[in-house]
Amino acid sequence: MITLDKTCFLAHCDWIYNNRYKLQNRLCADFVVSGFVINAFASPYYSYCIDKITVRNLIKLWNNGFVYNNLPLIHYSQSYGDNSTHIAYIDNGNLINQTFFYNDEQKYIPTNEVKQILKDLRISVNK
Repeated sequence: MITLDKTCFLAHCDWIYNNRYKLQNRLCADFVVSGFVINAFASPYYSYCIDKITVRNLIKLWNNGFVYNNLPLIHYSQSYGDNSTHIAYIDNGNLINQTFFYNDEQKYIPTNEVKQILKDLRISVNK
């Protein structure tokens, strides 16, 4: 299994995102992206973390709404303590982090499809 580290992925993310429909059924879609926490949630009773993902699953997320202002997300998490949302996205090869509080109208809200994909990925990672 071929792994793409954070630096390599950032250098090619815009191209991957713009060509995702061509790539989603190719062998390179099975490359694993590491170095990012794609999804996380922590509470005193339940926590999880997805810290690696295939390009195919990332494309599946993007195609189902894992984007913010038409830019590909690579991180989404919720904070238990203050109910804030944290995202990271790629813009021209740069990693941009953003935090939203519970009442922020501009915050990213995942679609039901994105929530289901993340749930399925959590289950497969924890096996």
